[in-house]
Amino acid sequence: MATKTPPAQHVFDRSKPLGEALDGAAVSRLHLRFWLLAGLGVLLDGFDFFIIGVANPLIAADFSVSAVEKGLLSAAAVVGSVFGAALLGPLGDRVGRSRIFRVDLWLFVVFSALCAVAWDVWSLMVFRFALGVAVGLDYPIAASYLAEILPSRARGRWLVAAFSLQAAGILLGAAAGVVILEAYPHVTSWRIMLGFGLLPALLIIWLRRRVPESPRWLAQNGREQEARDIGRALVGVPVQVTDADKERHEAPAEGVGAFLQPRLFSRQWRRRTVFTAAPWFLMDIATYGVGIFTPTLLASLTVHGANTTFIADDIVSTKGTALLDVFLVVGFLLAIFLIDRVGRVPLQLVGFAVMAVALCVLAVGSQRPAGPAPICRWC
Repeated sequence: MATKTPPAQHVFDRSKPLGEALDGAAVSRLHLRFWLLAGLGVLLDGFDFFIIGVANPLIAADFSVSAVEKGLLSAAAVVGSVFGAALLGPLGDRVGRSRIFRVDLWLFVVFSALCAVAWDVWSLMVFRFALGVAVGLDYPIAASYLAEILPSRARGRWLVAAFSLQAAGILLGAAAGVVILEAYPHVTSWRIMLGFGLLPALLIIWLRRRVPESPRWLAQNGREQEARDIGRALVGVPVQVTDADKERHEAPAEGVGAFLQPRLFSRQWRRRTVFTAAPWFLMDIATYGVGIFTPTLLASLTVHGANTTFIADDIVSTKGTALLDVFLVVGFLLAIFLIDRVGRVPLQLVGFAVMAVALCVLAVGSQRPAGPAPICRWC
């Protein structure tokens, strides 16, 4: 008996809804490529946020900066990132993730160059603030992009891995500071440090030139054929865009309202919003409040010698910062390995407990009796 050829409709029925296909896919080489292209921006964020800590002692000497001015300068990029994320970050929902990926990196290039030629501490603050706006654009867009393309089973691990690249960027900043100080031991070498961010930014711009748009964003913005094409490339099977894929989970708002989306603070989501945002806020107090000033803290606590110069002390404190930053990378690696085994909340509780102990040790160490500080032996 002859077998009938199934109609073409049966072939189409093999396709999966876009969201379901993306969530259930295996991690492919294409996923890893897109993960790296998004994560490299996070690496650059870490470098630009923390290179100021290495440069601070040199800037203070070059511009005769007061303690208040040093604090404002150190905070300028962090404050700028708040404005970038809150006011401009929602642009990613309007114009797409891939377009923001290109625009924010050109802002990195422009304001890194301006930081390198700043003529006084106040112009440097303005340029650092603008650089922070670029960081604020890239940081949430990278997280959104990855959350939209990564399979649900691997999403937590790979998101942590992406944010671990910030630690790699922090370590790169400390290492770049050591190399620059060794090669050019002069008080104005801070200009080279801040301008160095141009190089990775230009490289990432070139690598990101063909980053595709998020298929979920395309589906929600009426570009269904593009969503199907990119979705199929990611999951390896035909996909179809359903009404659920087209639905926007949160209606777009204007200005600050786009940041304070009503649904996040509705009765259903309020508790999750608070228990996500509050720990992140508290963690950043320690990360940025202490991390940016690590070279300054080391210089004041441990590294001064009786017969050393200012530049020599700065080199030693920068080497000590680079060594400490290695532990930040180790912590991220442990989180990547443990997050799906231990769980998010228990891992977070352990992290906060260790941070509390470390901050107490730092507070006790800062109260040591006055006297000549030993030269750091492990640098």
